[in-house]
Amino acid sequence: MKLKTLLEGTSVSVPDSFAPALVTGIANDSRNVQPGTVFIAVKGYSSDGHLFIQQALDAGAVAVITEKAVTGIGSSRVLLNPSGDNRALLSLVSSVYFGKPWEELRTIGITGTNGKTSTAHMLRWILEKNGVQTGIMGTVGHIVGGHLIPASVTTPDSLEVAGYMRDMVNSGDMACVMEVSSHALALSRVSDVRFDVTLFTNISQDHLDFHLNMNDYLETKKRLFLLAKQDGSKIVGTYAPDWPIVTGAITFGERIDDTFRISELKGTLTGSTFLFHTSGSSFSATVKAPGMFNIYNAAGAVAAAVQLGIPVQSAIAAVSSFPGVPGRMERVDCGQNFLVAVDYAHTPDALERVLKQGALLAENRLIAVFGCGGDRDSRKRPIMGRIAAENADTVIVTSDNPRTEKPECIINEILSGIPEGCVPIVLQDRATAIRKAISLAQNGDVVVIAGKGHEDYQILGLERIHFDDREQAREALATRGYRCVL
Repeated sequence: MKLKTLLEGTSVSVPDSFAPALVTGIANDSRNVQPGTVFIAVKGYSSDGHLFIQQALDAGAVAVITEKAVTGIGSSRVLLNPSGDNRALLSLVSSVYFGKPWEELRTIGITGTNGKTSTAHMLRWILEKNGVQTGIMGTVGHIVGGHLIPASVTTPDSLEVAGYMRDMVNSGDMACVMEVSSHALALSRVSDVRFDVTLFTNISQDHLDFHLNMNDYLETKKRLFLLAKQDGSKIVGTYAPDWPIVTGAITFGERIDDTFRISELKGTLTGSTFLFHTSGSSFSATVKAPGMFNIYNAAGAVAAAVQLGIPVQSAIAAVSSFPGVPGRMERVDCGQNFLVAVDYAHTPDALERVLKQGALLAENRLIAVFGCGGDRDSRKRPIMGRIAAENADTVIVTSDNPRTEKPECIINEILSGIPEGCVPIVLQDRATAIRKAISLAQNGDVVVIAGKGHEDYQILGLERIHFDDREQAREALATRGYRCVL
């Protein structure tokens, strides 16, 4: 592709002298620049691409595009983006370079505070069971052409999004399910993607270290609906507070006037059942994963599948065999007579949901192990402390990913929200906290280990060490004599 063609729809002026130059790639990381690459300098939160312009030129960049005028670089290959927004530019040129692959796929974008991952994986499962080979991008990993790619963020940057979707098309995928975070919407990671189905699960407090307030957070989430294809569907869950009213949207939830209504929700240690109503008909449905919130995730997935043309009976039959998502109310079963479940819940709403479900499942006590991440929204810490105290019989406060904050400071902020009358156990070391919880568990108890879910690491300072709640739970169960596969 010629440079002029790549930048044709932008406000970047290309000198005639090298407008015909051949572009062989795009990069926003100077380490990925090769001869023929267009390097787009983006100012990030921890680094600034403008500091690496010379390195990109030395590596053979055919052009460098900046957000601001730079000095000390004597090359005509440095071009200025008059808009000053290279994130948006990266999205646009990635779209052009990879040929808008979303036009060759059935695309589904899912946003919301909680439930994105489970809903996305349930929907992929339904589509695959109905003969639609489907890729996915999300928190627990990206799947392209059946191959798993580790994920560092929920929604990758726009260059990776377009590239992965092109790879999906080339490898035979017919659909792509994408978890779309509020960061992705705010930072133009999906600005040029278009979706056949846009789905909003729910909203509750999170990411207020990034967004100005809850209204800003909600309005950012709602941008997803602006990315629906001309004949695309907009789906909104009404089962949680503060759901948005979106013109032309269809809804799912427990309200009598929801497009897709659910009723008779029942949860057990081994799964849940419910009725799914649409167009005057009712269908019995089951979900293997414990926790009734998985009913809402399943309902959203079925609603999206139906909008994509999957018969409702086929969608419900498929979701009933869904095995679950790693780290989402994931059972750690070594034959013990109590439930141990690992969950990603790291927001007040998610923690409350998982603990309430744990309390319903418990025949005896509910034991909760949790912490809060460092360098993130500190305002939710006392709230989560209060929620744990109100819902669990035994509360064990520990570390999550403290990052560069002192773990004891994070824990103290959690403890400030715990009311008098609740005496929590405080164990800063997470492995010790998990062992303590399992040592206390008796017949009929439920142990919920919350906050990290599928993550197999812990971030201490700037170091990422291997740490998996599920492994730690199995080791703790083994010390009690249960037969576990470690």
